[in-house]
Amino acid sequence: MDIFQPEKEAADSVRANGFYAPILPYLVSGMLAFGAAGSFGGLRNFAAEMFLGSLSLFFLWASLRTFGLCGGARGAALFFVLKIAGTFLLCAAYFYLRVPSNPYPDFAPRSAVVAARVAEVSTGANGSRYGIAVMEKVPSFLAGAEGRKIWFTVSDGSKKTPFAPPDIRVSQLAEFDGVVRGVYPEQTRSRGHYSGDEKTRAFERYLLSRAIYFKISAPRAGAKILSPAREPFVFFDSVRAYMEKSLSEFFFKSQEGSEAADTYAAMILGDKSRLTERQKESFKDTGTMHVFAISGLHVGFAAAALYGLMSLFGLNWRIQPFAALPALLLYVCACGARPSAMRAFGMVAVVWLALSLGRGLKPFGALMLAAAAALAVSPENIFDAGFALSYGVVASLFVYGIPLFEFLRRKFSPAPTGGLSLSASAGRWFFNFAVGGFCISFGAAVAGAPLSAHFFSYVSPTAVFYSPIFVLGAGIAVSLGFIGFALPAFAAQFLNSAAAFVVGLLSDFAQWGDSHAFSAVDFSMPDGFWAAAALAAFLGLPAGLEGRGALLRFALAPAAAVCIMLLSQFL
Repeated sequence: MDIFQPEKEAADSVRANGFYAPILPYLVSGMLAFGAAGSFGGLRNFAAEMFLGSLSLFFLWASLRTFGLCGGARGAALFFVLKIAGTFLLCAAYFYLRVPSNPYPDFAPRSAVVAARVAEVSTGANGSRYGIAVMEKVPSFLAGAEGRKIWFTVSDGSKKTPFAPPDIRVSQLAEFDGVVRGVYPEQTRSRGHYSGDEKTRAFERYLLSRAIYFKISAPRAGAKILSPAREPFVFFDSVRAYMEKSLSEFFFKSQEGSEAADTYAAMILGDKSRLTERQKESFKDTGTMHVFAISGLHVGFAAAALYGLMSLFGLNWRIQPFAALPALLLYVCACGARPSAMRAFGMVAVVWLALSLGRGLKPFGALMLAAAAALAVSPENIFDAGFALSYGVVASLFVYGIPLFEFLRRKFSPAPTGGLSLSASAGRWFFNFAVGGFCISFGAAVAGAPLSAHFFSYVSPTAVFYSPIFVLGAGIAVSLGFIGFALPAFAAQFLNSAAAFVVGLLSDFAQWGDSHAFSAVDFSMPDGFWAAAALAAFLGLPAGLEGRGALLRFALAPAAAVCIMLLSQFL
């Protein structure tokens, strides 16, 4: 008699679910461990004990299984509990190993000169620069902060006229002479700390999520470059310069330098500094600002464009990812290698390579694998808004949006038959676009609502109506722009003119919608527990109720998420 038969039967039952992923229970356990480790700093003192405890649990599990000392259903449950508990303790210890603690938990603002290696940089209003750097040379009162990250801002204040700060680039060693402050999202006034309104506190929570404990503000005259960018990043900058030049070529010369042209370049390059303040407000309120962040949308459509080009030239599908992924990675790095873009690249790479190698990896399983890899590299991502939104929204597509569309398509759209007329084909296309776009956008909006309320203190209910149009338009623009990179300027200008026209229409529509229609709503959920509970309910119920009635699966999940969000306002 096989003492492990009950365990095998239970495993077969679980695998029958279309969203089964072997890594999922351990990923959830690890995420909970990272969340607990980051939320309760006092546990850091027990990191060594957690590591030894995890090894003891895994040894106990292996011993019981090897010698068959605990069989049957109870034995299978015990094995599972031991593995999950061991994973939890091991991940908690790993979090403290990878994420440094704050060396100065009550740091008061002080003037300082800090030399730091630039890791991320963006351009803000009036030419200001801001981003993340790693401190290399610090004053004596910051002696324990070498190697830690700091948020820098180079600006001459609220002047109306633009100014020209140093050309700060990734990997440069820069010096900042300004005021260093600590990051304190929950304090309003204490020893010179001031966190301002909820928007400011939300931003400081974001900094803490990335283990950034310090900020420095310097005027233009207080910033200078000590050493040039390193070689790989010089190459990435040259690629970006080529992309910018390619995007500036238009068949209609009247488009050059126009607002539509700047918006188009902002969308392809992920450079929101090219947008006007009115545009930023409109895209935020309508819930469509995501089309200007290099993330899954851009990487997915860029990958689709590469796939189409390689298929056109007859390249074997098994070697397509090995030819396309380096070009895709180059695009991501040239656009700044933002964490959201790298996560999206990881998801695309895992799925594409699995398909080419014949591994049969499901998209949901690839998503879980990519999430596990991202957390293994940077455990602090568990508190990052970009990580939560990226994986939460993509997971909603698999477990809610696409299944809901398939259900509605089977129920209301007749199966295709041979010789469909042009009008019937157009009707089916419109149904797929309208209903499919709504289902996917609705799922994404519900999944993103608690996260947006937690990280940004607002939700945008109308995003469910705007997103299908904006995703389609952005997909057209990104595909045309990416194909244009591979063409000479005289050919790319036709694609750029068409894409800029589409992007201009999207911008006008967003501004019209923001002025005439209900858009963003102030809604704050400072406690991350409620946001996580609402998201878990929305993703867990459809996956757990697969095969059950549509009412249970597709109505209960969003209702549960909304109820949890409302409940958080009273508890």
